[in-house]
Amino acid sequence: MDLVDNLLEGLRLQNSVLCKMDLYGDWGFAKETVQGTPFHAVLLGDAWLRLGGEKSFTRLQAGDLVVLAGGEAHDLMATQKARLVPFKQMLAKLGRSWSPGIRLDMAKVCFGEGDAPTTQLISGVFTFGDQRQNPLLKALPRVFHLRGDGAAETSAQAWLSPAIASLRAEVESDRPGACAVASRLADTMLVQAVRTYVADGPAAASTDQGWLRGIGDPQVGRALSMIHAHPETPWRVATLAEAVGMSRSRFARRFQELVGKTPLDYVTQWRMYLAAGRLSEGRLGMGDLARMAGYASEVAFSKAFKRWAGQPPSEYRRKTNLKR
Repeated sequence: MDLVDNLLEGLRLQNSVLCKMDLYGDWGFAKETVQGTPFHAVLLGDAWLRLGGEKSFTRLQAGDLVVLAGGEAHDLMATQKARLVPFKQMLAKLGRSWSPGIRLDMAKVCFGEGDAPTTQLISGVFTFGDQRQNPLLKALPRVFHLRGDGAAETSAQAWLSPAIASLRAEVESDRPGACAVASRLADTMLVQAVRTYVADGPAAASTDQGWLRGIGDPQVGRALSMIHAHPETPWRVATLAEAVGMSRSRFARRFQELVGKTPLDYVTQWRMYLAAGRLSEGRLGMGDLARMAGYASEVAFSKAFKRWAGQPPSEYRRKTNLKR
């Protein structure tokens, strides 16, 4: 398993919520910030997307997919001057509601005025075990827009159109198991989108600081792979530098330039991320978790975890189990 496989598996994708929307006239709605990753796939017509509080717009056309990795508030509308209705208010008028952890039964929504829909969308929200700490999600842009018209040559061209068509077929289907199949198709679509960004993003944003630049660098990428493969190892900067054939000072500087944090800070982040996953599974005691994270005592592990998560591991486990 390579580093990207490791992080894709580590997303701990829990579920996706799907909603097919037929939108009429000069429609528009505003979506609040959510604890998850919203996406919109355009089936018919076009739409304009704007992050909450910003002035610039992104135009979405039929066949496009847009992913908002950080769950930010955003507006979606037929035209840039359309009147906006809060999305929750729109759902409430239709007798529906949603909050993280609740799955809608593939809701079908009609909104706006007119004889025929001007835009059709499949929208959804992915939720994760601990979205805010996964370095792969944090590396994605705030608005990740994949074009379906082939105007931008990316590795998405081979899979995007068939993926949206398959998802649409299940969302519109009345066959048994359609909801489960549609959810799995949406999950796969997210993984494909992340893979596309890993393949195409670093070259397009090579001047940006971030984790993806790190995995693209021969020495830093090798060090990241070592950290991910053996998080329990008592890593030192000098040990990592020697393993990748660099001096300590040059390696430390290069790592921070690319990844945005020191090597040992990254080691701690990855250990805590793995520990959070094991806590949510609920099968290991604190002593075992501490050893697997490379700590000699439960006290040292608990202090490190609290600095990372803002709460002690016992509280994190309790809250995670309550959400199930």
